[in-house]
Amino acid sequence: MQAFLKLLDLQLTLLVYILLGFWVGKKQLISEQGQKSLMKLLIDVFLPLMVFNSFKAVNTKLLALSFQAMLAACVIYTITSVLAYGLYRSFPAKKGRVMGYGTLVNNAGFAGLPIAEAIYGSAGAVMASVYLAPHRLFMWTVGLAILEGKPVSHFDQKTLWRLLTNPSIIAVFLGLLRGLLELSLPSFMDRALGGISGLVAPLAMVMIGCIISQVDLATLFEKPVLYYCFIRLMVIPFTVMFIMKGLGLDPQLTGVVTILTGMPIGTPTTVLAAQYQLDVAFAAKLTFLSIVLSIFTVPLVLAFI
Repeated sequence: MQAFLKLLDLQLTLLVYILLGFWVGKKQLISEQGQKSLMKLLIDVFLPLMVFNSFKAVNTKLLALSFQAMLAACVIYTITSVLAYGLYRSFPAKKGRVMGYGTLVNNAGFAGLPIAEAIYGSAGAVMASVYLAPHRLFMWTVGLAILEGKPVSHFDQKTLWRLLTNPSIIAVFLGLLRGLLELSLPSFMDRALGGISGLVAPLAMVMIGCIISQVDLATLFEKPVLYYCFIRLMVIPFTVMFIMKGLGLDPQLTGVVTILTGMPIGTPTTVLAAQYQLDVAFAAKLTFLSIVLSIFTVPLVLAFI
């Protein structure tokens, strides 16, 4: 019950941000140009700083303690990458790429880690933190390749250079370097980075609410949206759970990994859809509906662990 209430609290927090953005959009308090400027600020400044700050807990000791969690993450994200490229070929490219990215990248960092800690204590938090290292690497490498619409192996030099010079990719490498070398920053810098990182999820959700305010809500339950939610919230976590249980892996490890794979779509999806000129309204629908449905699907998955 405590885990369910924690999950409900986190998901409802996201919904409050989205509803606030919906109200802002309906009142036209942010102009279309203002929305574009805020998106650019999120993508080019706030998001890279959040990525860099997220690696501060990654160090050699933590990696050694949770090697199995990291290995599980690598296997899961490798398989999910293949699925992300293949599952949505029948959909229009501007929707299919968003669905592919959202299949690979979920909200494990914002929502999954606190739930893992609430259920399994400090051990759960440690395993979840290490699991999230490959999550972030795939998110800002293969994930961006999916949005580009090109397999990683077929990148030309120009595309590869654009990918590697993406501010969030640079932040990944700098963050890994900081974490593995256990470099400490002055307290005022840590505080500033933490404050900026805390702005990303609320601001991204408010922007999603603004976008949804301009969308015909009758299309919210269109087949592609429901199909994606079924894959992301049911097929992936249940498959991972049954395989890990079948292999006889540690129950705590199985629980943590299942929780993390069962989270809704990743917060940056709508922002990145705008950056890559994909279907932003569709991305906002996926975000909104997957968050709402996850309130019910995650406890359902947890019941089988």
